[in-house]
Amino acid sequence: MSKQKQRQRYAAYGTAAGILIITVILLALLPDRPEAGDLPPQDRVQEVPVLQFESGEFPTEIRITGRVRSVQRIELFSEVQGVLQSGARPFRTGNRFRAGEVLLSLDDTEDRLEVSAQQSRFQSALAALLPTIRLDFPDRFETWAAYTESITPGENLPELPEISDRTEHFFFSGNDIFGQFFAIRAAEKRLSKFTLTAPFSGELRMADAFPGTLITPGTKLGEFFGDTYELETFVSLSELDFVETGSTVSLRSPAFPEPLEGRITRIGRSVDASTQAFPVFVEVRSPALREGLYLDGRIQGRVLDDVAEIPRHLLTRTNTVMVIEDDIATHRSVEPVFFNTDTVLVRGLSADDQVIELRAGTTRLAGARVQAAD
Repeated sequence: MSKQKQRQRYAAYGTAAGILIITVILLALLPDRPEAGDLPPQDRVQEVPVLQFESGEFPTEIRITGRVRSVQRIELFSEVQGVLQSGARPFRTGNRFRAGEVLLSLDDTEDRLEVSAQQSRFQSALAALLPTIRLDFPDRFETWAAYTESITPGENLPELPEISDRTEHFFFSGNDIFGQFFAIRAAEKRLSKFTLTAPFSGELRMADAFPGTLITPGTKLGEFFGDTYELETFVSLSELDFVETGSTVSLRSPAFPEPLEGRITRIGRSVDASTQAFPVFVEVRSPALREGLYLDGRIQGRVLDDVAEIPRHLLTRTNTVMVIEDDIATHRSVEPVFFNTDTVLVRGLSADDQVIELRAGTTRLAGARVQAAD
């Protein structure tokens, strides 16, 4: 036998020995096969924790967050020229005024005297026409005489007597009575602009005018904010049906120790492109609020009938819960109606149903014999 054949035979022996050694090692690593008596019986009954839920009426609650902005906000401008006078309360940022209180007043002495002079000339013009009225319109003389006498320079003109006769109308129009009357009314209206009053209760901001300052037309005097604010928030499409105009909203902020109560005034029906949600506007009143403040809240939505509230982890992705039926763990289909943060309101459960307390997705029990744990 040649040396080459001997080498081939030794190589074959080595390969066979290696395979044998690897096989022995693998068999040693495999676990021992249990005996038939060690296997759990197929009919073994497992004890499982169960929960039971009462069906009834449950309110829906939607959590929201948003930033408040003032809905009572006006910019104050002067339409007339005058010197700022001292008032009962300085026209300064941070000062509060009640509705109807004077915010500021400008010196109107010159303009007021001019209006009084116009009223006096108007009265004289009417007095000069009274003799003609006695002759041409005798049944109207007493009416116009009483009106002429009622004019008091320095006070607003009373309304003109009603004129129904066409000839009488042309008579007064030809004597420029109507033109003078409306010119004085315009002057009286302008005179009222020397005093600014608060249209609602609120606070001055960006206002720092001092008495003695000459205020010119078009000058921005400041801003006036009321105590009514609006919070804009958003709800999803699934939550939209549970929100109603007029619903109450409880609002909180770390800046306030007590919650604030708001009310839904408007609900948008167009989806917001950036959030893919629907805008909801909540009105809230408080002098402590400030523009731009963020608030968290809860909307008290519609009350649902014949529903049960269960933990969310009991609901599977296929909208079922595990219950015990005839001592067998079975999937029960339910209808999820509303999702809260930790719970879900569902229909399809009764107070007698024993719901197995297991995490969603645990399907190994399905079909197994079980009993409720004590």
